[in-house]
Amino acid sequence: MKIYRFLIFVLFFHTHSYADITDDFPSYAYVLNEFDIDTNYIYDREFQDFVYHNRAAYTKRFVDAVKRGMLIVPTMKEVMYQKDISPLFIYLAMTESSFKTEAKSVSAAGGLWQFVRGTGKEQRLQINNTIDERYDPIKSTFAAVDYLYKIRQGLDRWYLAAMAYNCGQGCMQRAVDRAGTKDLATLLHSKRAKVPAQTKKYIKKILLFALIGENYLFKENDTLGEMIHQINPDSLTPVPVRGGENLHTIASVLHMDYGILKRTNMHLRADYVPSNSNVKVNIPTSRLNMFNTKYAQMQPYYHPQQRVVASRY
Repeated sequence: MKIYRFLIFVLFFHTHSYADITDDFPSYAYVLNEFDIDTNYIYDREFQDFVYHNRAAYTKRFVDAVKRGMLIVPTMKEVMYQKDISPLFIYLAMTESSFKTEAKSVSAAGGLWQFVRGTGKEQRLQINNTIDERYDPIKSTFAAVDYLYKIRQGLDRWYLAAMAYNCGQGCMQRAVDRAGTKDLATLLHSKRAKVPAQTKKYIKKILLFALIGENYLFKENDTLGEMIHQINPDSLTPVPVRGGENLHTIASVLHMDYGILKRTNMHLRADYVPSNSNVKVNIPTSRLNMFNTKYAQMQPYYHPQQRVVASRY
């Protein structure tokens, strides 16, 4: 009799928790649809366990990342709207780098989108001794979106492309072939599919961040999700400057903190723009008029390590 009562309690608890997750995250249908996932996945037991065990820690990570997202998040969203991909892919970047433009992994992947050197070059990002465009918030986002479109080919689902971003297109194609289905729950549960454990966790991370971030649109008084939707809309605009120009000088012209300017221009390995290059400096769009007015009046800056100064644009 005790065992019978215990089983009834467990069944009641499980049923109750199924209902709770949709109440806690009314954004679930929107989020899952944006990634081409069947909305019934919200009732997957392993995913629910992941959400309940990690929501507190990931909420803190979400808050910390959004605080770094000034200028970055609006810029990435603009690129995504331009390239006609869901803006919810910002949560893939959040998962990859927590919006740290300087992020570098133990495997030498770098930037907001954590490109390894080879993939970065395949995506036509400039990488050399003076420039590394994997760390350019604008160019790396364009490259990441193009790469996502590329690896989606043949997989035909955005969640599969997101998983392939982690383990490779071939990895996910083989998993689909072995499992005989593209159903997410089946792929994650099937031993035959052999999806790497890291990739299983990776897609759940993206979805949990998205559930947290998009709840503001569906749940009244959700001040947490409001952070990312009410973030200052000021974005980045790339501007041409003279070769050898120093970032400290540009920060002074714009009356802005050097650290903020440097954080949005981590593609410059040093603090100046190399000579004879077409590399641009990212500045806040709100300060574009100030830049156009004041920068043209300045005398060319000669960096001691630069022999040649490019002509004025």
